[in-house]
Amino acid sequence: MIWLSIDQMAELFQRDKYIISMHIKNILNEGKLTRTAIVANYTTTAVDSKTYQADYYNLDVIISVGYCVKSLRGT
Repeated sequence: MIWLSIDQMAELFQRDKYIISMHIKNILNEGKLTRTAIVANYTTTAVDSKTYQADYYNLDVIISVGYCVKSLRGT
């Protein structure tokens, strides 16, 4: 299964993280997808050796965001 963070989707679609977050929020608010089915929370280690909790989104979200962004990479 494919999972991406907001940072990774922002890089993939060449859009700001805020834009990606806004689209995910809209998708969830519209009831198209449910949070429990599409989000996994993982602990990651950053370059500074600190650990952080990060949400990762499944392929359903990635595809939905791809349709929402105005980007050649999104289509």
